[in-house]
Amino acid sequence: MLNTTKTLITLSFGSLLSLSAQAADYPISVTDVAGRTVTFDHQPEHIALSSARVFPLLEIIYQQDAAKHLVAARDDMRMSAPSMYANYLKQYPKLDKVPVIGKIKSGEFDAERFINMKPKPELFIVDISNIKLAKEKGLLEKLEQAGIKTLAIDFREAPIKNTVKSVEVVAKAVNREQQGTAFANYYNQHLASLQAALAQHPESKNKRVFIERAAGYEESCCRTFATGNMGAYIPYLNATNIAIEPLKGANTGQMSPETVIASQPDVYIMQTTGWINKDGQPMHGIPLGYSPNHQAIKQATKRLMDRNWLKALTAYQNNDVYSIYMPFYNSPYNLVAMEYFAKWLHPEVFASLDPESTFEEMNLKFGARTVSGTFGQSNAEVLAK
Repeated sequence: MLNTTKTLITLSFGSLLSLSAQAADYPISVTDVAGRTVTFDHQPEHIALSSARVFPLLEIIYQQDAAKHLVAARDDMRMSAPSMYANYLKQYPKLDKVPVIGKIKSGEFDAERFINMKPKPELFIVDISNIKLAKEKGLLEKLEQAGIKTLAIDFREAPIKNTVKSVEVVAKAVNREQQGTAFANYYNQHLASLQAALAQHPESKNKRVFIERAAGYEESCCRTFATGNMGAYIPYLNATNIAIEPLKGANTGQMSPETVIASQPDVYIMQTTGWINKDGQPMHGIPLGYSPNHQAIKQATKRLMDRNWLKALTAYQNNDVYSIYMPFYNSPYNLVAMEYFAKWLHPEVFASLDPESTFEEMNLKFGARTVSGTFGQSNAEVLAK
């Protein structure tokens, strides 16, 4: 946990960011992570999110006023990150009243209803994976004609390249550039520290790694990531992702348990969380996150670790199987997941690294909020308790 002095300093910093006056002369133009130049003729106040799970972006920019600016969002945080939703709902009770919009990719997004909302969205923040599709469907042009600007963000496809830019671009567009700069400085300093530590230990083993995407979401295995998403962390941290060759250039795909066994990764990472189904019932993922139920975590961990084929892995036998809180994959706080990966891939180099303290500090520094929970774990250590 953070000490009292650090807490006071961080809260003061957050308050200064929140209250400091910032001036911007509109119109202004910004270029988003999709390479689109968007011009704003006034400061947008009403914001919609194509994914509610990126609500932390608004909190980084607006601190405790974040929910006041949210006028519409997809209902994916409640379903796919229930502990996150419950945690934010305590601080922002009105989140459960925010109008729900459909998913662009599935064709559920109702453009006419969106345009006619009250208050009307002035800025629509869209994940980069949906921008091309929205353009092809004529959605971007239709929203532009209605006076609604769109900006692409990306915390998932190329997170190391695009996370900082995503935050900075949105912050500039809404006249909160100082907040974007503060986040960029923090994020980049932490990345530089990771790289500096690795550079000082060239002898550290280049481990072979496998990421199981959404462990426990379905019965089958093994969906995974190659170059994108959390797969991007692996080469950045001087390790090898065993999915690169089998997936043949694709960001994500499926490998069989037999292929994983044949590859024998040194480290096996389960990307997981406590999903709920449409009836509100828990699924078989490990319910990492805010306000964790440790008994439920242990039971879910055992269920996933008891899969027969997993026991054939060297990583299993050497107690190098870990779990990471999946919602980090689409969050400006993905830095925390990267730090967990660093500890698991290079324990001798990053013995003193504390990802949970980083998460606490980021929330306090940028969102003026206190959080705690379990966001990464050694599966063997959990089962041994």
